[in-house]
Amino acid sequence: MGQITTWDEFPTVEYVPGVFRQAVSGEKTMLTRIVYRGGVVIPDHSHPAEQLMLVVEGRLWAKVGDEEAEVGPGSLLVIPSDWVHAFRQLGDEDVVFYECFAPIRLEYLVGFKGPDASLAMMRRALAAE
Repeated sequence: MGQITTWDEFPTVEYVPGVFRQAVSGEKTMLTRIVYRGGVVIPDHSHPAEQLMLVVEGRLWAKVGDEEAEVGPGSLLVIPSDWVHAFRQLGDEDVVFYECFAPIRLEYLVGFKGPDASLAMMRRALAAE
């Protein structure tokens, strides 16, 4: 793979049920392409990485800190480090968005064997529902 590439070169991982992720990383930043399919609910969670998010298809309910809104194509979300945030897919249409993280989230790299604290937090919240 060269420095100029396409998403076709990166595997798609079903991160949690209905959440499909592709990730590409440099040394200091990471870009992901996410698809929500089938009524995804992502409960409150946080992580040390700053997150920028651009919605390109579909609609979501989003919570960032104390702010809540319905978002759709063209919406930008700025999620500071360690801020609690949550999402819920609205409607039947797939939701597609891109996220940029800094620093990179090692746990998003295919084959990484270390802990993913935000995934554990989400699984506990989903199990309690």
